[in-house]
Amino acid sequence: MKVICLGAHILDILGRPVPDIPPGQGRRVLDEIRITAAGTAGGTAVDLAKLGADVVSIGPVGDDVTGRLLLDLLAGHGVDVRHMARRPGLATPATMLPIRPNGERPALHAPGAMATLTAADVPLDLVAEADVLHVGGPDVLGDFTRDALPDLLRFAASHGTVVSMDLLSVGRPELVDVLRPAWQHTGYLLPNDDQIRGVTGRDDLVEAAGVARAAGVGTVIVTTGAEGCVVVDDGGVVRIPAFEVPVVDTTGCGDAFTAGLLVGLGSGRALADAARLGTAAAALVAQGLGSDAGIVDLPSTLAFGAVA
Repeated sequence: MKVICLGAHILDILGRPVPDIPPGQGRRVLDEIRITAAGTAGGTAVDLAKLGADVVSIGPVGDDVTGRLLLDLLAGHGVDVRHMARRPGLATPATMLPIRPNGERPALHAPGAMATLTAADVPLDLVAEADVLHVGGPDVLGDFTRDALPDLLRFAASHGTVVSMDLLSVGRPELVDVLRPAWQHTGYLLPNDDQIRGVTGRDDLVEAAGVARAAGVGTVIVTTGAEGCVVVDDGGVVRIPAFEVPVVDTTGCGDAFTAGLLVGLGSGRALADAARLGTAAAALVAQGLGSDAGIVDLPSTLAFGAVA
C-alpha cells in the first residue's frame, strides 16, 4: 500500500505530567520528556509506516536544526522524506505540549514554514502512482489550500488515488467555503467532533457530517475521543465504540485512527472493520507519550483490537 502524507509535519516536544505552569521561574520535575515527529500528515505517516504501508511525506520544513531532527525522526520510522519541501531561512513547525495528568494536551505552537507549501512541491507522478493521498491539515496550509489543492485532488481522483483528509486547527465557520472545492474530490474526511462542529456550525454530529457530504465528501468519520467514532456515508450512520484503556496522552490519537483506517481499507476490510482498526490504533497511542507511542506493527495492533 503506497500512501502520500501531504501537509502538516511538526516537531513535538512533550512533557508529563504537568499539573500547572509554575509562576515566575518556578520548577516542576516531570516523569518524562519526549521529542517526536507529529502533525496530521507527519504523525499519520509514522503510524502508517509502523503498520506496514509504503509512505512518502510531503510538507514544508525549515533548514534549521529542528527540521533536520524532524526529518531524521520520520526517516527512522521508515518514511520517505526525499520530497519534503525545505525552506531556507525559515523555522520548522514545532509545538510544545505540557501534558496534564488526565492526558489532556494544551499546545504552544510555532507554525514557522507551515503555510509555504506550493503546487510545485508535489510531484504529480507520485500522486498518480499512490493508492492513497492523505491531506493532513489543509486548514493551516495557507494559499495552497485555496489555489492548488482542489486541482491536485481532482488529479488524484482521476488517477484512481483515494483521497483522505484530516484537519489540524480548531474548526471555524469560514473553512467551509475554503475547503468546499477540495471536498468535491475527497473520499474520506476524518475530523474530530470539535472540528466538524466548528466548521459547520452544527452541534449534531450526523448533521455536521451531512454538511460536508453535501459539499462532495464521500464518507465522513468523526472521531469522538473516549466515545469512539461516528461513520456517515451512503449506507447510513454507524457508531464505533472506543477501547477502554488507561490514558497517558491523547496527542496523535486522531493520526493513529487515520492510519489504522487507511490500512484497514487498503487490506480490503469493510468500512466499519477498518474504523475499528483505527480505534485500536488510537487506543494504543493514548497509552504512551507522543504521537508515535503505542503502535509497534500491524499484527500486534490487530491482536490488540481483535480485528482479525
